[in-house]
Amino acid sequence: MPKISKGDRLENVAFEYIKNKITTGEYPTGYRVVEAKLSQELNMSRTPIRRAIINLCHSGFLVHQYNRGAFVQNTEITITEFFSRMKLVELLMYESTEKLVLREDYIVVDDIIEIAEKVIQYEKNREYELMRDAFEDFICTFIGKLNNDYFNRVIQDLWNEVNDNATKEVKLIIVSASDRITDELKKMIAIFKSWNYEQLKDCFQHIMNAMILIAF
Repeated sequence: MPKISKGDRLENVAFEYIKNKITTGEYPTGYRVVEAKLSQELNMSRTPIRRAIINLCHSGFLVHQYNRGAFVQNTEITITEFFSRMKLVELLMYESTEKLVLREDYIVVDDIIEIAEKVIQYEKNREYELMRDAFEDFICTFIGKLNNDYFNRVIQDLWNEVNDNATKEVKLIIVSASDRITDELKKMIAIFKSWNYEQLKDCFQHIMNAMILIAF
């Protein structure tokens, strides 16, 4: 049973407990989540557990079947599902670029440049895990220029989901395309410094194309 500290919301405790059971494989795909059993395990009423189950359904970890209950969803992210999610990333990158074009005098991009330089350096040193993490940070920071908390959460949740549930093939895509990614990031740094932000869209499209070619 997880340790519950004073001030912890019980539904959050239940959410993390069930999520951990799913991500570690203790609750396999198709497993039925039973409120009464969890109530005994966690020593709490069914109400916060029910709320946690609803939130897990919204998060894609569980699926509710009418008159049957909640079951563990197949959370594994395949190559096809990865690129389906990357379509959202692509859209938000374009939206962020449009904002930079419209408000170029008011938006600071030094932080984006700094992270891009880290990606390039990690790739040069063949520190591929750090390179992949820095690239994800680059995407999050770029989209963060939209100044939209909802989009920020969506992108952070997307990367967390990929890191937790992606197949080995998916996790290797960014690493395998690292040389093309860093080439485009070098161009993007030059674009940031010259303020010709409209050209950023082409660079990101080239990154997407490189990952698709690697994957397929």
